[in-house]
Amino acid sequence: MNKIFILVIILNSFITTVSFSEHVIKATKEQKEKKLQLRIVDIPSKFNKIQISPAAKTKDLNKQITESKNTKKIDKILNNKSLLSVLYYDGQKIVVDKKSNKIQNDTKLYSFSMSKSLVSYQLGNAICNGHIKSLDDKISNYVPEAKGTLYENSTFKELINMTAGDTNFFANRKAGGATTIRYSLNYVNDIIAKKTTAKDYLTSSSGVKLSKKVFNYNNFITDLVARAIDVSVPGGLKKSYENFANKSGTSSEMYFLNDDDGWPLLHAWFYATREDFLKLAIQVSQDWNSKSCIGNYLNEIENMKLKAYKDTKSDYSGFFWYDRKNKARHAEMRGHGGQRIHIDIEKGSILAYHSITSDYNNKVIWDLLE
Repeated sequence: MNKIFILVIILNSFITTVSFSEHVIKATKEQKEKKLQLRIVDIPSKFNKIQISPAAKTKDLNKQITESKNTKKIDKILNNKSLLSVLYYDGQKIVVDKKSNKIQNDTKLYSFSMSKSLVSYQLGNAICNGHIKSLDDKISNYVPEAKGTLYENSTFKELINMTAGDTNFFANRKAGGATTIRYSLNYVNDIIAKKTTAKDYLTSSSGVKLSKKVFNYNNFITDLVARAIDVSVPGGLKKSYENFANKSGTSSEMYFLNDDDGWPLLHAWFYATREDFLKLAIQVSQDWNSKSCIGNYLNEIENMKLKAYKDTKSDYSGFFWYDRKNKARHAEMRGHGGQRIHIDIEKGSILAYHSITSDYNNKVIWDLLE
């Protein structure tokens, strides 16, 4: 019995260390591939998977693949580094389709924080369908467990802009690094190691003094918003994502993870194939340009942009990122360790790539946009 207990502790420590660790970059090739296996197989096996059926009618994306100096350089990175996939859709067709032999086309890849942007999209749909009144509504009107906590009076607008006034909460977390981002990672690692649940984490914010409402990126907030959608929309987030899948024409089953209390873990743990991630992004792009309620929502959050941390050189709003150096109208879904979906809102083009870790120069990928 003691041996089993010790084994569980070691396994949890291993998962915590390797799931969201900066030193993955310095790992050996074999260690990186083990981390890939951990993320796509081992971690999902520990949690309840909320399965999302493929679209009733799938959409086939046109392809006209082109080769260039850039794509040849990408081939080398795929063979020698941790880059897993690159897809570039020019607004009409896929022109770059590159994949590492570490994965298959039907491999369910992890989103990491790109899923935050998808939660925002689902929030927009919940508002459009009348299940949530507005961005100015309080989270505690939908998640009763938020009453009496730091987040009781937080509005959806504050939450999706990461301005809920929770700097003190994360600064008070122990066993972390020197920044609020590092304290936020404690939440991720504790969730994966099953040391806490989203509900318990929310409860632990009770009694924490509200801080100044400035940008403070963290992972917990997304799960709080996701919970509100899950309990407010008929059929929950499962139904919301199935509707999203049908609009997008996805080809394969997708899923996300729930914790032991049944709360969605959508700060990072959404899974889909590389091409289905692209299809979801194409649908978001099309909706952004539509004269519809969801289009109005996406344009509204775009207009709420605020400056993120100085060293990021980025703006942020509505769980989306915006690169200040890129003058084209765009929005980005960003995930830890080299996960990125870039949407050119005006052109309708999409650049999507996934990685084990960002141990390569990604300039050659971004040059595809030129």
